Amino acid sequence: MTPESALVSLAQFDMQTFNFVDYSVIVIYLLAIVALGACFARRQNSRKEYFHGGGALPWWAVSISLLASSLSPISYLSVPGWVFLKDSRNNLVPDLLNLAFIPLAAVIWLPLWSRLRVFSIYEYLEIRFQPWIRTVGAILFLFLTTIWVGTALSTAGMGFQTVTGFDAQWCILVIAVLGTSYTVLGGVRAVIWTDVVQFVVFMVGYAAILLTLLHLFDWQPFEMWRIASTTISQETGHPHTKLISFELDPNVEATIWVVLFYRIFDKISWGASQWEVQRLHATRSRREMLKTMIGSQVAMILFTCVAVPTAWGFVAYYAQQPELKVDIQHDEVLPHFVVNHLPSVFRSLIMAGVLAALMSTMDTAINSMGSVTVNDFVLRFLWKDASEESLVRTAKLLTFVFGVLVAGFALWQLEAQTETALEKIRKFNNVIIATIPSFFLLGVISKRTNTGGAVLGAIAGMIFAFVFNGVPGMVDAPLPWINWMWIAGLAMVVNVTVGYAASYLFAPPSSEVLDEIYKD
Repeated sequence: MTPESALVSLAQFDMQTFNFVDYSVIVIYLLAIVALGACFARRQNSRKEYFHGGGALPWWAVSISLLASSLSPISYLSVPGWVFLKDSRNNLVPDLLNLAFIPLAAVIWLPLWSRLRVFSIYEYLEIRFQPWIRTVGAILFLFLTTIWVGTALSTAGMGFQTVTGFDAQWCILVIAVLGTSYTVLGGVRAVIWTDVVQFVVFMVGYAAILLTLLHLFDWQPFEMWRIASTTISQETGHPHTKLISFELDPNVEATIWVVLFYRIFDKISWGASQWEVQRLHATRSRREMLKTMIGSQVAMILFTCVAVPTAWGFVAYYAQQPELKVDIQHDEVLPHFVVNHLPSVFRSLIMAGVLAALMSTMDTAINSMGSVTVNDFVLRFLWKDASEESLVRTAKLLTFVFGVLVAGFALWQLEAQTETALEKIRKFNNVIIATIPSFFLLGVISKRTNTGGAVLGAIAGMIFAFVFNGVPGMVDAPLPWINWMWIAGLAMVVNVTVGYAASYLFAPPSSEVLDEIYKD
């Protein structure tokens, strides 16, 4: 059978809905994950255990959890969605650069976070600057995390509805209830070990899709690549397989220059992420922290090496069947293909992979949100003499509350995507995402920086981001001269430069503060 005849015959399949076997597989998977998480419920008697897993978890498991949490349904569905709509310049090469810049992140952040094993990274901002900066940082974290997880929930809900016919709102509610349940019960141990299982599930799912695509092309991968490489994206004007472009126009998306710049920004910002640092503190030593950082990026490259060829397969398949492409939104290409061309059990396992990505993101988010709220608000302002047992109980209650909150946000913003979910969330975050990492960076790289300078830098950075980015869905950029991918990194450059220079307008930090931060 030729690739073309195989595609024609399979294209005659009607859109299927899930059957009893499909739903049974997914229900069994979800219940098994909840049961695994519940196994750790008995150990939760202190904040160190609940939020850091006792600081004794193996680095390889923490690495996988880091990756599983960062992928989310936004990446699970949007990597093929991005390539299907645009091209491959935002994939693979950026991940290789991420690995190359791990030493940069390690040099900046490991000395700090191996010394300060705090429950909330915003405690550092109080020590280095002022108590109110700690409060602002914690509030911004809760705000941005709600947006991130809510967008992931809505993206997965729409994808699941496409495949199963199961209402997206009910999908969001079911996943929110189950993900919140095992996170509340088992703390970060449950989060990390369930993430390991869920990473395996969604990697197997992607591999199954890629093998199906290869089967459609009579196991001729070069033929599949040839079609994808000669199909031009109407969005970018490049072949969908294009990995690098060297254009110098700052308004062009995903050039090697902006990709390089964004990855440097990402690594410089790495140590200002609560949930990532919280993962590092679940390991035993600075050496294991470094292994965790490297391991998570190696795993990401492995994922990309499967996901991007899968996306090329989608491009090649739908190039041969353009009539099927008409009704597909970019982030729906994976579920659309799955429901039409994979056998019952396999398609349910793959959609379980989507749910696995979602639950990995949600459990991480609400656990870290609980940690920040307990340590930055409850213990500081409401219950200063609380026992460890009381704080753990409070953390569990707050974790449940945040599960409800992000589910509510996802239901509120559940609507058809006009751009890829990944692009949507990054554009929104551009306005404020550089602010808090810049405070951390200013505190780490210079002993001369102070609160006044850092605040002026933050104001300058936010003004820059607003002028060139606007607020997506609310206010257009007054000067839309730079592609959105540049904004966050350039805002940090403005923030740090202005913050450092403006610090000389104010008195330097006291020696007591510096001794507490920089002591061995």
